[in-house]
Amino acid sequence: MSGLFRLRMALITAMMAVLAVVAGNIFDRRIWWLLIAVALPALVSIVVRNFASVIRFIFALLSIGASVAIIVFASGGQSSDVVDALTAGVQRMLSTDWPSPDRPDLIGTVGLLLAVPTALAADLAGRRDWHLLALTPVAAAWVLVTALCAPSGAQMVWLIPIGLLAATFATLRPTPGGEIGGGIGDQWMLLRGERRLIPVVLLAGLVAAAVSVPTVLADRSDPRRNEPAEQTAVLLDPIEATLALRALDPPADLYRVTTESDVNLPNRWRTAALSDYDGQLWAPALTLRPIGRRLAPDTSDMFIFDLAFLDDDLTLVPFPATPITIDAAVDTDDDRTVVRLDERIGPDDTIAVSSGPITTTADALGVGISTRVIDDSVSSLTEFAETLAGDGTVLDQLRNIESTMRDDWVLASNAPGAGLQRALLERFLRDTRRGTAEQFATAYVLLARSLGVDARVATGFVSAGPATGSTLALVSSDAAVWPEVGLIDGRWIAFDPVPLDESSDVAPPPEEPAVQTPAAAQPPIAPPPELATDAPDNSEADDDASNTTSVFARWVQEAGVALGVILLPLLGFAAIILLAKYRRRRQRLRSGSPAERVAGAWAVATDRLVDAGLTIASSSTNGDIATSGAPLVANAKHELAQLATLSSAVIFGSSAGTDFLVEDAAAHLSRIETSMAEVRTRSEQLRWRLSLRSLRPSTRSPVR
Repeated sequence: MSGLFRLRMALITAMMAVLAVVAGNIFDRRIWWLLIAVALPALVSIVVRNFASVIRFIFALLSIGASVAIIVFASGGQSSDVVDALTAGVQRMLSTDWPSPDRPDLIGTVGLLLAVPTALAADLAGRRDWHLLALTPVAAAWVLVTALCAPSGAQMVWLIPIGLLAATFATLRPTPGGEIGGGIGDQWMLLRGERRLIPVVLLAGLVAAAVSVPTVLADRSDPRRNEPAEQTAVLLDPIEATLALRALDPPADLYRVTTESDVNLPNRWRTAALSDYDGQLWAPALTLRPIGRRLAPDTSDMFIFDLAFLDDDLTLVPFPATPITIDAAVDTDDDRTVVRLDERIGPDDTIAVSSGPITTTADALGVGISTRVIDDSVSSLTEFAETLAGDGTVLDQLRNIESTMRDDWVLASNAPGAGLQRALLERFLRDTRRGTAEQFATAYVLLARSLGVDARVATGFVSAGPATGSTLALVSSDAAVWPEVGLIDGRWIAFDPVPLDESSDVAPPPEEPAVQTPAAAQPPIAPPPELATDAPDNSEADDDASNTTSVFARWVQEAGVALGVILLPLLGFAAIILLAKYRRRRQRLRSGSPAERVAGAWAVATDRLVDAGLTIASSSTNGDIATSGAPLVANAKHELAQLATLSSAVIFGSSAGTDFLVEDAAAHLSRIETSMAEVRTRSEQLRWRLSLRSLRPSTRSPVR
């Protein structure tokens, strides 16, 4: 094998090796095993370059499968992970959150996505024709890696080495002999004259877009877009779980937190946060996705600690603030309100965890309170909330409500009507002002929302012990519910409207008198409705119609997207073919001397004949071509023969008077093309114009 092709394939391998390093951003760390996905297929392509196409294809598939298997086993996986990486790996990766968990099957999937373009690009680099086409798989792989690295993306600095390698690759254009002709300067001159440069660049862009469209449209989580995942998990109602933990007797040790830093340990640890309230309860169903070890960007003042799970049944991870990293495989939702272990760990194991700094009300002064629309679910409480809040800033009003509820209202775990239904909460707020801790927290959130403040209910643990030292134990009796208010920057601050001590000496208010059951049937209070004059209730029909319309619209949208994904590469490929033919035709008919334009018109005519199915031998004369091509031009046989004669005359005769022949040649060519189009149907014309026969080295016309 020539040194030129070795060098070209080595450059392609180097570019893909850079992409393998960049692909580590998918997992938020470098995974050097991914280099195998580049090295093995490239090496096999170099070895089998001179073999038949079928043999090269088989060896490429074997090298791709072998590289994926090596990567999976090197990452600690099993044979089942190899199968998953080759089959369901892409779907599993797109249903995870960023960064992807560094599971063996997902690492193998990324290796597969690198091995395929490497094998294709290396094989194209070893061909003489379309030497720039080998850059197309590299461009597609870059777009794919960048999309999978969301939201961090692939750092653009890596484009510098890839660009330099690509520029060097572009100068190494194979000559018919297979070696470099001239120096680098000569190669740049050849590159400037490369007719297929623009079509190849367009093809690379279209292929890259076609590769990235499924990734963009898939349900891969990205903090910039809150979209539902295909894989979801339903948690036990966090508030009910809190009540169950608090009722344990004797209390059980659940978590142990240790840190080596000098700061005091926080006493409030959140395990879940709920924002959806339907008037009955706070929605316990959360959409969770697998994620890697990173949950948020690092901050300058992170709180780093070790967490031990002291009970085998625990899966929720408590955080004192915004979760940042955790050294375990976990699931989480888009807002990071719940972090759950994928697998339970033993009491003797600890996990390294980090979170952001504790947010206090002092932070709200500089950042500002987040707002929300006052909807119908809380608008009836606005006047009551304003009475409790008084005057001042929004933060002052929230503090006023907090202090009023904590100081003037009564905490009683056995209070009647202790549920979280809206009617019971209304009675707690307006009448009794005596309730459970859960009612205090929920009522505070509803009051804050009625003022246009973004608030939610949080569950977790509030340690009763001192927040000093390097070790903190969280026990079941510390389970608690509290309200949180959002800040503009996305952080949340906790409020505590619950009284410090439970009151047992205040008599509960008398229960409402029961309504006496009448001894006999009583007359109706209002007359029955007049059925004959009532308008029919079409609400259900309207709902069904609207649902049908929405389903149909969604189906049409999905079908349109799928059709676009399929047609986009086809339309792009057709546009490139037409552009290449138009560029070559224009260059032949408008550049050079008059004699060259006459010869160019004949070359265009032979291309049209070749696209129509004519095979031209390299030894055929212009007259032979005109004779064999006559059946294809129908009513323009005379013009075809005349154009062949004109081309022979300007090539072998004197150049004098050729200025007058250019118009004749153009007229003959126009008549030939019109005649060939007239005898073909629209589908036949489409196949004729998009035929690649005139572009392929093995079938194109020898007339140039």
